[in-house]
Amino acid sequence: MTKNVDENDDLMGLRLLQLADSAIPIGAAAHSFGLETLIEDGTITVPLLSAFLIDYLRETGMLEVSYCLTAHTSASEEDFVEKWLTLNMRLDALKTARESRAASTSLGRRFVQLAVDLEDHPRLREAIQVAKAEGVGIHQCAAFGLVSGVLGVDARRTGLAYLNQNITGLVSACQRLMPLGQTAASQLLWALKPVMIEVINQYKEGTHAVAFTPMVDIASLRHPALNTRLFIS
Repeated sequence: MTKNVDENDDLMGLRLLQLADSAIPIGAAAHSFGLETLIEDGTITVPLLSAFLIDYLRETGMLEVSYCLTAHTSASEEDFVEKWLTLNMRLDALKTARESRAASTSLGRRFVQLAVDLEDHPRLREAIQVAKAEGVGIHQCAAFGLVSGVLGVDARRTGLAYLNQNITGLVSACQRLMPLGQTAASQLLWALKPVMIEVINQYKEGTHAVAFTPMVDIASLRHPALNTRLFIS
């Protein structure tokens, strides 16, 4: 009996590793969420990157992980679709920059669809169908929380995995935009792990965090006006 329980935990852990891989094929590598603008105009440099990402985790990370974990909780509830769609609509209102909002919903929709292709669960299929019928965008953090909740992944592990995936994707974008080598990038990600735990520890179940990130929001709004662009957002 214990063996079966351990094997189930192992399976969930392995599945979470795959879903949280920053290279998962949903198109995340095409987005910088405003970082390209900030690096282009010199606001963010390699020496300033660590401090920026720490603040990013404490603001945007806290916001998104609170919605991620609320979506995780809703996955097991009877009226999960209605609650989950409401979460996504709230995120629409909070993400004021069109490019970043579109990037988040594009990645979220692809993430849920990929999850359905991997594990054809009726709740995930219903979520996609209703969201499409209602014209509601599926945000990445809410998608990650729903999928993990449906698959039975532990909530705390889900939140940490989402934060790690999100920041790893941003660091990868920085490597293509500035002189940041593989070793330096790995050291940076390693040093950010305690901050991710700090963010999770501050989360209170049933609450939604807010974020004040005008610099990033304005950078996202300015992104379409760049003379040359490597990223979509």
